Amino acid sequence: MNSPIWESLRRLTNDATNLGLRWALIGGMAVSARVEPRFTRDIDICVLVDADADAEAVIASFFQRGYTLDSLVEHEYLERLATVRLRPPVSEGMLVDVLFASSGLEPEITREADQLQLVPGLTVPVARPAHLVVLKLLARDDSTRPQDRADLASLRPILTQQDKTEVRRLAHLVIERGFHRGRDLPTLAEDYLASPKSGNV
Repeated sequence: MNSPIWESLRRLTNDATNLGLRWALIGGMAVSARVEPRFTRDIDICVLVDADADAEAVIASFFQRGYTLDSLVEHEYLERLATVRLRPPVSEGMLVDVLFASSGLEPEITREADQLQLVPGLTVPVARPAHLVVLKLLARDDSTRPQDRADLASLRPILTQQDKTEVRRLAHLVIERGFHRGRDLPTLAEDYLASPKSGNV
């Protein structure tokens, strides 16, 4: 399959592997890997680093491999390099968002990701459903990010009881680590899990 999104993900996977990164696929492509595929023009990955200097070294390594900088975002409260948006060298119009310190769950997400074959010959580490739910609850903004609501609706039916317990635990963990962006994540998680209608939070 040679569509721009798969071409970009294949290149990104090879580069991340060669760099020895601890990483996982998140965002829309990860949701699509878990449930029904949906259209997206960007690739979101979570990368585990110890400090901003390590994040900067990772980005420098991507630059050496032909990626170019689109934008970067620092965490509003912690003043950490949170997200770097790159343009991959293989497909125009595609974007790669590299999240370093966005949720505080980077250790858990990268450690517990499942190796999934998305298309023949392309296996990538994909974030687990509970992690995806908490990331979506953290980022959700119905006015600017309407897809998050749809993704939450898609994920809810596949959650096991263990996943639901994990969603609750992770919501508290984000707050403990100071990455909650002023949101009451435990309440958002409870509302989401208790909703009789998928994604109606």
